[in-house]
Amino acid sequence: MSEVNQTKASLWTRILAFLKKIFGLTSLPVEVTSVDNHLTEWWAIYRHEPTWIKMEFVTADGKKRSRTRLQLGMGKISCAEMAGLVLSEEPDVNAGDLVKSVIEKERLWDNLRRSTEYQGALGAQVLKVGIGSGEDGKPEITLDFVKASNFIPISWDNSGVSEGSFLDRRMIGGEPYVRIETHKRARGEDGTLTKGYEITNRVYSEKTEKEAPLSLFGDGVKDREVIDIDIPLFAYIRNPEANNIDPEAPTGISLFANAIDTIKAIDVAFDQFFSDIELGGRRIALPGAVFRKYQEFDPENGALKSVSYFDPSDRVFMRLEGDDAEKFEPKDLTYDIRAEQFKQAIQILLNLFAFQTGFDPGYFAFDGISVKTATEVISENSHTYKTLQGFRANLDKGLKHIFTVINTLGATYKIQGAATKEPSIEWDDSVIEDRNSRATYYSTLYTSSLIDLESALEKIHRLPKADAQAMAEKILNEKKTVTAGAIFGVGA
Repeated sequence: MSEVNQTKASLWTRILAFLKKIFGLTSLPVEVTSVDNHLTEWWAIYRHEPTWIKMEFVTADGKKRSRTRLQLGMGKISCAEMAGLVLSEEPDVNAGDLVKSVIEKERLWDNLRRSTEYQGALGAQVLKVGIGSGEDGKPEITLDFVKASNFIPISWDNSGVSEGSFLDRRMIGGEPYVRIETHKRARGEDGTLTKGYEITNRVYSEKTEKEAPLSLFGDGVKDREVIDIDIPLFAYIRNPEANNIDPEAPTGISLFANAIDTIKAIDVAFDQFFSDIELGGRRIALPGAVFRKYQEFDPENGALKSVSYFDPSDRVFMRLEGDDAEKFEPKDLTYDIRAEQFKQAIQILLNLFAFQTGFDPGYFAFDGISVKTATEVISENSHTYKTLQGFRANLDKGLKHIFTVINTLGATYKIQGAATKEPSIEWDDSVIEDRNSRATYYSTLYTSSLIDLESALEKIHRLPKADAQAMAEKILNEKKTVTAGAIFGVGA
């Protein structure tokens, strides 16, 4: 591991020790002290900076050289694909006018799409609700999207993470500093829990490992503030797969945490494939004598000049010395490019990678140019669909908590539009479900008299109730006797 990565990897441990000194914590959560090592590795792979990107080799002249491998980038591709499936359509949210305004102002779905992709890479994401002042001086609710690498869990139970520290890293005056915003349950002088959440801010110098002035991060940052609500102002949203790397930690694991060796194998095969193409150009060996220059009279200046029959930049011809030029015959050293073998090998590795990361084998396809993905999740019993549902279930829970926090803060600070009812979210799978399968299913229910025509059309075409009713009336008016195949277009 490089010196830079060692510095990054040790940051959590140093900050936890700093927090212990500041807040007098009796113990450090040892379960999370090594988590940042894994986060650093996963983030490097996601950013196309894995440890295997640099390779060294010895050339024919005996010199050691290095180069950068080409990459297929499956870490990035898989996380982007899963985020796209999870948020293929914006869900319908019913949580009150205040939540609706926050969603629009903070561009929730656009930012969440990006943040969920980072979640796939780092194992989790954190959504944090804040309270500030708007341009008119009135209380205003904000929403932050925090990467897992910028959040240290401090306290948790079976219901989730309840206390933690948010890291805001900046270079100020050429020196690295971290603002540590810690959310903890409010406690009295005797240490017993009281109502509310206490938010404290401290600034830590990464260089000196000591506390620095809070003013470095602006005048608006408060040293301490108590928010009068009894639920966390954040939601820690994990990937659905169990953490088999740090089982006791509350943190999630990367989508590709158990497929790193496969990603490396894919990159090595991909790099060799293109090296094969590059080295597979036509090569003809000729004796060294034919490359020798000869003297030719230049009529322009009346002098002799050296000329050659061959362009020195030509890559087709190769010069071989030590052979009798009279007996030497040109040799074609060109070999066939093993395109199909490489494509098959990469495809086998992609199938393995898909299985390891929660996709169906065959979901990723390599055509020799790029990676293509399946356009539909055909069956609800598919591996991909189950993984998608796991991601969505955790995201659904986290969003509902955030919407509840928004409404609770709205009621506490008397912000207009706060609702008291439980928030609800309806997800739409129309993009990822197979329409033919859905049409067959509901047409079978209709022909078996287990569902009415209007409801069947509503489910198949994803229509509002009024539109489905109008379509049903139109179909029945046009044709008094109609078959399921004619109505739904199945069985043809």
